[in-house]
Amino acid sequence: MTETIKNLVSINGVSGNEKNVCEYIKTQILSFSDKVYTDVLGNLVAVKRGTGKRIMLMAHTDQIGLVCTFVDEKGFIRVSAVGGVDPFNFNNSHVTFENGVKGVFICEKKDGKMQDCYIDIGMSSRDETLSKIDIGMTARFDCGFYENENIIVSGSLDDRIGCYILMETLKKMQTTENEVYFVFTSQEEVGLRGAKVSGFDINPDIAIAVDVTVAADTPGCRDYGCSLGGGAAVKIRDVSAICTKSLVDELERIAREKNIPWQRDVLTAGSTDIGAVQLCGRGVQVGGVGVAVRNVHTGAETVSKKDIQAAVDLLCAYLEKEVENRQ
Repeated sequence: MTETIKNLVSINGVSGNEKNVCEYIKTQILSFSDKVYTDVLGNLVAVKRGTGKRIMLMAHTDQIGLVCTFVDEKGFIRVSAVGGVDPFNFNNSHVTFENGVKGVFICEKKDGKMQDCYIDIGMSSRDETLSKIDIGMTARFDCGFYENENIIVSGSLDDRIGCYILMETLKKMQTTENEVYFVFTSQEEVGLRGAKVSGFDINPDIAIAVDVTVAADTPGCRDYGCSLGGGAAVKIRDVSAICTKSLVDELERIAREKNIPWQRDVLTAGSTDIGAVQLCGRGVQVGGVGVAVRNVHTGAETVSKKDIQAAVDLLCAYLEKEVENRQ
């Protein structure tokens, strides 16, 4: 588990620059798939053939980050956010541009906005900086990785942990009557873009997002939502979609029968890929299976190893039976 997750979070894949993440995933899943392809928007798709219902599982490969918008006369790089970046969470963090150039992200004000932020790569003029990086180049936040017997802590677990769960599900599931599409989507953090294209192309009967949700179990949090170690998070709804009740009921029934730890997920802020797929064509039944994460969109996102395994077990159990469409 640990080595694969560590490899996944180490790859620079800010929205629109996910190619290297997909290349790594492809090397790990190719032998377990009947077909693997990449579409126009950069979604990586692995197919397990079957004659039953067409099921689409999605986890996004992109991560939040920064994009260079301007370089001033002293060589400092002004930036814009790619996805939900709060400067408070990343002030004085190391960053790496997509070409490997490193720098430091600085916010000049205590409650600053992105216009108060810059990256310093140690150059002394605009020309020097532009000899190292280009306008429009993205940068990721560099974060440490550590674990103990219970948890994994790193940046970019949103949603490389979902990618890992999909990879493990594909490897471990037994034969299935269903036709299953494992979709590693692009550009989720900037508007669920890859999922919209892939949903239109695949036209599934059922779509399930495999993503993180907020762990609301730390001091100061209101007493609601999911908790670390509470099991696989079965989504009820988020801002982008209300999940199909029959699918929620089926996932919960399987979890009870198989003694898989699970908890209900009602996400009051944030969206997942099902929001883009639910309205494709004549409509798609949707659900979500994920894991609770503390410190989302920071350099110290924290997940439970038991929750990861529970999510894999639940998806395998669901996919290995012949799925019926029920409203």
